[in-house]
Amino acid sequence: MNNLLTIKNLYLKIKSNQNEEILKNISFNIQESEVVSLIGESGSGKSLTALSIIRLLEKSCKIVSGEIVFQNEDLLRIEEKEMRKIRKKDISMIFQEPMRSLNPVMNIRDQLKESYENKKKDDVDREIIKNLISVGIEDASRVINLYPHQLSGGMKQRVMIAMAIACKPKLLIADEPTTSLDVTIQKQVLDLLLELKDKLNMAILFITHDLAVASQISDRIVVMKNGSIVENNDRSSFFQKPKDKYSKSLLESSSYNRKFKKKFSSKEEDILNVRNLKVYYKENNSLFTKKQSFIKAVDDISFSIKPGSIHSIVGESGSGKTTIAKAIMGLTHITSGHIKILNKDIINISDPSKRNLRKFYQMIFQDPFSSLNPRMRVGNIIREGLCFLKPELSSSEINNKVLEVINNVGLNKNTLNKYPHEFSGGQRQRIAIARVLVLEPKLLVCDEPTSSLDVTVQKQVLDLLMDIQNRIQISYLFISHDIKLISNISDTISVMHKGKMVESGNTFDIINNAKNEYTRNLLKSAPQIRY
Repeated sequence: MNNLLTIKNLYLKIKSNQNEEILKNISFNIQESEVVSLIGESGSGKSLTALSIIRLLEKSCKIVSGEIVFQNEDLLRIEEKEMRKIRKKDISMIFQEPMRSLNPVMNIRDQLKESYENKKKDDVDREIIKNLISVGIEDASRVINLYPHQLSGGMKQRVMIAMAIACKPKLLIADEPTTSLDVTIQKQVLDLLLELKDKLNMAILFITHDLAVASQISDRIVVMKNGSIVENNDRSSFFQKPKDKYSKSLLESSSYNRKFKKKFSSKEEDILNVRNLKVYYKENNSLFTKKQSFIKAVDDISFSIKPGSIHSIVGESGSGKTTIAKAIMGLTHITSGHIKILNKDIINISDPSKRNLRKFYQMIFQDPFSSLNPRMRVGNIIREGLCFLKPELSSSEINNKVLEVINNVGLNKNTLNKYPHEFSGGQRQRIAIARVLVLEPKLLVCDEPTSSLDVTVQKQVLDLLMDIQNRIQISYLFISHDIKLISNISDTISVMHKGKMVESGNTFDIINNAKNEYTRNLLKSAPQIRY
């Protein structure tokens, strides 16, 4: 096999970092039709390596030395005009954060049609719909008229994947392409990528923190730590007998088990009680249609959470999981139903009372970048909640709490003076977690809180959440598409499909004796490390 891409002795510096070398002596090859997985902690340099290949680095980043040879041409030596042609036809990239990569003022059709500029309009629409269906968007004819903010996180990621494969590239760089996808769609996407690899003779550079996914798709594994490559091995050797100590620690962290379980009584009053919740959205009907139709995002959902327990909601992207979280937080209109937090009806409560109650229930959002104010420094982002919801605290008390919580999520105090854009996706998620934990809430709604974290940091964050639960008996509503993870941390589980709760109960019973066919499919699709 021939080398399609060769990276040789690549060094990169960032000006704002006292000219410190961020990438050090990066060297590896990707052969034609080969899948190479790039694994490592958040901030290890995986995304910077990928961005160096397609020359989309920020101005503050400077490649000091090295070569990136693609089809016998050094990409670091060619003009930008030539590089654009290569990006258009030969090298595509699926970016880590779809909301940041999609244009918010263009609908999905307009964003995808750029890849089909030589085709007629009717043919373009047909190709776009076919492409979207291939990545698991069944109602593609409706979705092409929507804007990015109208789609769930998983749906946005699928649109990004469709956009990247539209030009049928020779090299596809996939930066965490399945992070926000549920396990059934993740399996479809991985199967699709492998099918395209064989059909188009396409090579893939697959950046991921999910070792189970890497084991299923990769020919070779490259492990990065602190800007350097610590291991470059074939898949089988890596998973059976890794060479480096850090690689071994990644494998040990890939399966999380809840260490502490604080007993809770079923007789205790519920921290959260949701009854017959319905959230319906009006559809844009034709002018000639008299009857108004609705999308039933959440349809008659009921569940409760006891103090000190973890209840998880699992289901496909678009099943209504995040809508439930938004309804609890008062971020979406509720059609009917009841939501009680600490035995107080938050739907009918007065605004002053709701403000006083708000510090007791907080939310970690799915997309950390869009939930953090880009114009505020991290220290002020974390302080903001304390200033508004705990005005009785002095400035020194606030500062001490901020320093304590930033240390607890594994970041140093220098973080406080920086802006969100200066961090990797995983680091931003830790900042988002710190912002809510500083208020010491009784209920924490976690919407995919660890989906963008690598396995070692995921383990640290989950250990932190469990440790806090044991200390202050906090309750968690954990929303995730990772059924393997939630089966290891949850006391109770609810499974959602198309707005309805198809199964709910004790975790052990659901995992080992699932009654619903959809639940069984989820369990079957969950990736396992393949040796």
